[in-house]
Parts: sequence; C-alpha cells; structure tokens
Amino acid sequence: MFKLKFAHMYDNNIFKEYNLEPVAEDYFLVKDNIFCVADGVTRDSINGEVIPYPKNKEEVEYWVRVYPNPSGAYEAAKICADSFVKYVSECSDEINEDNMKEIVKKTNQDIWEINKDRKIDYVKDDLFCCVAVGGKIVDNTLYCFSIGDCHITLLDGNFNTKFTTINNHKQFEDYLYMYCKENEFDWSNPKYRVMVRRDYRNKPDVKYNDKEVSFGVLSGEKEAEHYIDTYKVDLTDVKYICAYSDGCEPFFENKEKLKEIIQNPERLQNEGKERTLVIYER
Repeated sequence: MFKLKFAHMYDNNIFKEYNLEPVAEDYFLVKDNIFCVADGVTRDSINGEVIPYPKNKEEVEYWVRVYPNPSGAYEAAKICADSFVKYVSECSDEINEDNMKEIVKKTNQDIWEINKDRKIDYVKDDLFCCVAVGGKIVDNTLYCFSIGDCHITLLDGNFNTKFTTINNHKQFEDYLYMYCKENEFDWSNPKYRVMVRRDYRNKPDVKYNDKEVSFGVLSGEKEAEHYIDTYKVDLTDVKYICAYSDGCEPFFENKEKLKEIIQNPERLQNEGKERTLVIYER
C-alpha cells in the first residue's frame, strides 16, 4: 500500500534571498490516493516587453513590482489541479485510461473559462495555460496522465527508474534548436514570440519532415487534447511514486542526488527555481 511521504511547492530561491513575496505559478493538490501537479506557463513579457527572469536584487524587485500576483498562469495551474482531483474523486466508474483522458479534457475545458473572453495577441496578452501530471493509485496500478514537461517517475527500492512520463515539449525544443541554427531568432522580438505561441503551441498538424514539431499545454483550446498522454502502470516493483514540476528535473538526473532528495525531500527548499514534488512511498 502506498502512503503519501511528501508534498510541497518551494518558491524560486531568489525571492527568499531578498525577503520578497514570491510570484508562484506551480500548484498541486493531493487527496488520499489522487494527486495532481501543475505548472503555469510564465509570462515572459509585461505590456509586450520581454522581462527576463530576475537574477539580482534590482531585477527581482522590479519583477515583484510589475508582475501580476496571483498571475493568470497560477490561476490556470490551480484550476487544473483542483478540477482534476475533483473529477477523479467524483468518478463513479472504475478509473481506466479512457475515462482518465475524459477527465483531463473536462479539466482543460474548465481552464477555457478564464481565456474565452480575452483578446489574445500572443505578445502583450497571451493565453493563460499550464502543463501538468496527475493520477490515481488503485491497489497495485497507477492510472495517470501527463502533458508537457511536468513528470511522474516511478522508482524501485534501489532508486532505479522503472517508468517516467513522456515530455512532449522535447520535440519542439529539438526543432527550435535546429531552427535557431538555420534562421535568425530573437525572443525579444515580438514576431518570434507570436510565431512560437500561435504557430506551434497546440498545433498538432504542424510537421517538419513528416514529424510533429509542435507542443501542447492545457489552455482550454480543444487542440490541447491531442497532447494528453494517459498511462496504466503496474506498480509491482515500485517503491516510490514521484510527481514533480520541471524545477525538480535536475534532482532526477543524478542517482545519488535523487537518493538524497527522496530520503530527505526537505532539502529541496535550499536550492533551485520554483519546484513542486509529491512522493508516495510503499
């Protein structure tokens, strides 16, 4: 039987360093054997101007002063986790991959409520959206979903990875890397931000050399459904179920560091950008 071992969201350390109220855009919710971790997609521009993520006191003070708090990205993440856990809890049928996907579709529709009346120009005003993972543990099986670069990773007792969810943003990141080598690309130029958000986000028909190169987020758009992956995973040899936002990725790339984090997850508070980690232990 799996029991919740740890569940926490830590802010980017730069806010704590200067004793400022954080601009948080991760959100998670756990209810017994049901969980969801969502990461709101940060706006990198204010009034159409690119605002780099802060690296020093002057920049972080400016960021806190001008960036919406709570932000639309946080609201999208909160709707995602709250709705997913609610719908799974209320599901009268036995959970399976099919109704798991239907639940995430309904969750996506709920996010549309904060976007449907907004005028979107992809620069000054963009869709509020998030990436996420979530699931339900049923006896010795995990039913779960993923979209984007949040992750669910299952570990055995020796901290070996038994399973991890797909990062369907990787295909776009690889394509963009190639594009940048062959073309001018300047993120501070609004036309490139429009290109990425309008032409590649939630655009499943966009291909290069017959391969998909787009990426998906939960924005309320119906096209987002294409990027929802669902899974049924046997937990027979699994000791730990970990759900996390991309801020935790570095800890899962090194086995020794991963072991330290699983054994003492409070260590997360001392390093890294915004990060959320949920751990169930057998």
